[in-house]
Order: sequence, then C-alpha cells, then structure tokens
Amino acid sequence: MARRSHRLSRFVYGERVKALLTRTDMGVYFAVLVGPVAGGFAAQRAEAWRWIFYAPAIAVFFSFLGLYFFYHPPKHPRGLPTSQAFKELDYAGATLFIAAATLILVGIVYTTTLPSNDPKVIGTLVSGFVALVAFALWETFAPLKQPLTPTHVFTRDKGRELTAPFIVGFVVTMFYYAVNIIYPTQVGVFFTDATTDFKYAIVLGLPGNIGLCFGAFLLTVLGHRIGHWKWTLTASVTIMVVFGALLALGNPERKGMMIAFVFLCQVGFGWAQYLSIAFIQFGVPQHELGISGGLAGVARFAGGAVAISVYQTILTNVQSSKAAELVPRAVTAAGLSADAVPAFLAALPLGATALAKVPGVTNEIIAAGGAAFQQAYVVGLRTTALSSLSFGIVAIIACCFCNDIGPKMNNKIEVFLENDENADKNKYH
Repeated sequence: MARRSHRLSRFVYGERVKALLTRTDMGVYFAVLVGPVAGGFAAQRAEAWRWIFYAPAIAVFFSFLGLYFFYHPPKHPRGLPTSQAFKELDYAGATLFIAAATLILVGIVYTTTLPSNDPKVIGTLVSGFVALVAFALWETFAPLKQPLTPTHVFTRDKGRELTAPFIVGFVVTMFYYAVNIIYPTQVGVFFTDATTDFKYAIVLGLPGNIGLCFGAFLLTVLGHRIGHWKWTLTASVTIMVVFGALLALGNPERKGMMIAFVFLCQVGFGWAQYLSIAFIQFGVPQHELGISGGLAGVARFAGGAVAISVYQTILTNVQSSKAAELVPRAVTAAGLSADAVPAFLAALPLGATALAKVPGVTNEIIAAGGAAFQQAYVVGLRTTALSSLSFGIVAIIACCFCNDIGPKMNNKIEVFLENDENADKNKYH
C-alpha cells in the first residue's frame, strides 16, 4: 500500500519532469543505504531487528496522515464520478491476471523441490499460462468500459510508445533482483564465513547500493543537460546488462572484481530504472496517465516477482545438483568413507559445529568439502548471471524501438491538484 501511494505521488507534483525522475525517491535512497547497515546491527540484538519494520511503519503512518489532510487529487481524467469508476473497474481481468501470475510463479518455484515433470509443476504452469491467455483474450474482446490494459495503448505507433518501454522497465527490475541474489550470495559464500566480523560483511554489501543511488543522482544532474533520452536509456541499460552478466566471473579469489562490477551494474540500473518509468508514463495521452502509471508499477513489481522466482530457482537447482556431484568426490578423495558422505552433505550447510560431528571427519576433509561446496556455488551463480543476459539483450533491443521522449520533457503541467493555485485550469472539478 505504501509503494502504491508512492506511485500515485508521481502524478501530482507541479514540478518539472526532471525533478520527478528521482526527487520523490529520496526516502528510497535513504532506505537503500541505511537499511542494510541498520539491519546488520539490529540482527546482533535479540529483539532490535523488529525496529527495521517498526520504523518504516511509523513513517508510513505519518505519510498517510499527510495524504489524508493535504492531498486533494484532481478528478477522474475522463470526468467519471468515483462511484461509477469503482463499478466499472475490470474485476474479472484483475482476478485472471492475479491467478495467472501466482500459478506461473508457484510452478517455477516448485522446480526447486520437485522434478520438472512432476504433475504439480506441470499442472500449475499449464493452468497459469491458460489463465494468462484468458486474461489477454478478455482484455481484447470483452466489452469493458474500463479495461485494465486497453489494447490500443500497447499498439500505439506499433508498440513504440508503450510496449517497448514496458519491456525495458520489466527487465530492468529483473536485473535489480538478479544482482541482489547473486552478489549477496557471493559475499556470504565466497568472501565471508562464520568467523567474519559482521561489520565487514555490511561494508561488502554497500557497493551495489551506493552505485544505485549514484546512478539515480547522475540522472537527476545530467539527464536534461545530456538530453537524447532514448540513447541514454539504451546506454544505461547496456551498462547494467554487461556488468550484471560479468558477475558470472565471480569466485573466492575475485572479490575486488565483483565489487567493481556490482557497483557499475547498479549505476546503470539507477539511471535506467527511473528513466524507464518516465518512458512508460509518457507512453499514453494525458487522460490515460493512470493506466500508464499502473503499468509502470506492474513492470517493476511483476518483473521483481518473476526475477526472484526464476533466478532463485536456477541458482538452487544448479548449485544443488553440482554440489551433489562435486562434494562426495572431494571428501572421499580426502579420506572420508562413502558411508559418511550423506551425513557430511547434510551437515555442510549447517556450519563447522555440525561438520565436526560427522564420523571420521578431519580438518582436511572439511576443507576439501568446503572448497567443493564453493565451487558448486561458482557454477550456480555463473549460470544465474548468464541467464540474466538473455533478458538483458531483449531489453537493449526494446530500447532501440522506443520513441524518444524529448519533446515531452518540458515545463507544461497538464493536471493540477484541486488545492493548487492553478486548479481552475483542470477540465473536471
């Protein structure tokens, strides 16, 4: 709900668009930089971690009060009364979309614990895609007064106005989650262990967050000076994709390289994320801005959900299968009996204390098993990073098909808040 309120706030500022690109996300910058640090320290105390949730909840409460007392939105852009707008909402379409997304994502996640030919996996995936097709048909052919996704907005100028930017926004968000699966796993498995000071682990987590904020800052400062919005979007997405895919080179000996790559990837993301949102929102006429704003949110949050499901599934499946291959070979070569291998595999993720209880284990066996376990993660993370490359290439191609938004980046304000001094310029009141 808080993020939806944040999304709505983008439509009501009587400011220049360049300010809208990032100024409304100052709280996000603060959370991105301070949140992981605060969380790391809070985790060291039994109950303090709860304040990582209490603090933003309190902030959202005050935000709600501010909206309630001071936010006077313009009327419906097509002049519909509120009661009529609610009655005409596409509830059937929303149900189909939610069902489709849920079933598809659940089916993907099922593959981490079940064989891909298991009836549960096949059933959920097939049902999900059937629901998705039904949603598309419903939106296209049903006589809806207020469709969720009017087909004409996607077909404007052969898809260059909205469809191409939507694809870009979807994939850009996927990369954010890919990096936040790959790099923290590298930190936890390659660069730290149970004896590492938690403060050091927190510091290792900062480069990506700093890069994200730096990229967004560069967009704010340099965006209008550079112009050429289409090509800066293409360049930032390319930087994000290239350095995100290069995380595939990660191993325990390449810490500095991974820090540099994750920073550069997130610089590209910070620029591309906010600019892609602007492209999506500018892809429709003013009276359909609510639709494009909703689709911008879908691109971000659906892209994130798909990314978490897909990338986590790839990592889990590849790493577990590779560990089952490499670890037994390594520990038996180091002297562990074959009978003790299952116990060693079960204890390995639990740490040194659990490994010490395995019959016949020695420090050499633990070291050999640990190295093989790390190598399994090298392969799993490499596969995950390279899989993101295919999505990234699609996004780069989509950037090339986007229409430039330069003519729309001006000082003209189309709609004003009802308590704004220019409210009388609104068509509906």
